[in-house]
Amino acid sequence: MANWAECPIDLITEIAKRVKVIEDFIAFGAVCTSWRTAAPKHNFDVLSPQVPLLMLGAKDDDYREYYSLSKKKVLRIYLPEARGQECLPSEGWLCTVANNTGEMNLLHPFSQIKIQLPSRKDLLSFHGLDYLERPREGKRWHCIDKAILSANPSLTSDYALLVHYYAGGSCLAFWRPGDLNWTEIDVVTYGGVCNMIFCKGQFYSVSYGGEVWVYDIAGRSIAQPSVQTRLLAELEDDMFKLPSVQFYLVELSGALLLVTRYAIRSIGEDPNGAFKSFKFKICELDITKGKFKEEDIKTLGDSSIFLGRNGASCVDSSKFSGIKPNRIYFTDDWLEFGRIEEGGAGRDMGAYNIEDGKIESFYPELSISLICPPTWVMPSL
Repeated sequence: MANWAECPIDLITEIAKRVKVIEDFIAFGAVCTSWRTAAPKHNFDVLSPQVPLLMLGAKDDDYREYYSLSKKKVLRIYLPEARGQECLPSEGWLCTVANNTGEMNLLHPFSQIKIQLPSRKDLLSFHGLDYLERPREGKRWHCIDKAILSANPSLTSDYALLVHYYAGGSCLAFWRPGDLNWTEIDVVTYGGVCNMIFCKGQFYSVSYGGEVWVYDIAGRSIAQPSVQTRLLAELEDDMFKLPSVQFYLVELSGALLLVTRYAIRSIGEDPNGAFKSFKFKICELDITKGKFKEEDIKTLGDSSIFLGRNGASCVDSSKFSGIKPNRIYFTDDWLEFGRIEEGGAGRDMGAYNIEDGKIESFYPELSISLICPPTWVMPSL
């Protein structure tokens, strides 16, 4: 048939229902008006497993680019709402922070739906630092570096957003739909928060000093925002407490894992002095006993872990083409150093083979940015 728009609508609808990968579903609806009509959101299984897309470094235009590991192609999306914004991905959404105004939103990158949040100034006002929001010509004010959702806002209104920010120290706050402002979390961690995750109904964080904290945030049924915190576990080995180590929490088959990332600063090899990851270590945290299991995990089987600046996720590689098993796919997460590198951060990316310790390249080009370096986005509708 020469004109695809003339395909019977019933046939197009049946084809749309069989598409399981979100990037294919989006491309399907972009063919023409009739195909878009046959591919509404409810025709897609939103619970089907997906593979993260690599959101490339931000450029000074109204588009964001996503690299597909499966197709080895770049998907270019018109997204003016993200221009000049730091973007922290979680549950398929982006927590955006406008550098010049401090305005914050939850933004869905494919539907362009936007949910307004309290501002960055509101966070800084907890510490009497809201004066830092004054215009700073030629300078960027970065203070929010982590934002984790408890659930996908496209699927439920009962969710919470936990953010980590710097305001004279390492700070945490949360927001729920209907809350007028952020709620500050009074917790002191050794070395500051390194990474966060939502797992089994609770938020968890791991500090640069190897402390794992639990945060039980009240749901929307409780009108007054409240949170209970406790220290769950702590690494005892001092070799973890190094500036060239990053920690990540990730869930795999119901187990909570701690991934440790080791790096060196390659001053001799790179004139920018960028960090270069060279080893990863995985151990399991026993949530019930509040301690780490003695034996490290030596293999992930068919699973692979994706690490980025805003967290980590795990996928079954056997369900997707282009994804190798037993790998850790990582993006640059040394942002405080990347800010001073020429062009920004984004140089430390690769796929770590857990079996032999070798690191392979998964993206053929260099993608760097001062505003928003490359990171993983789990697509959703």
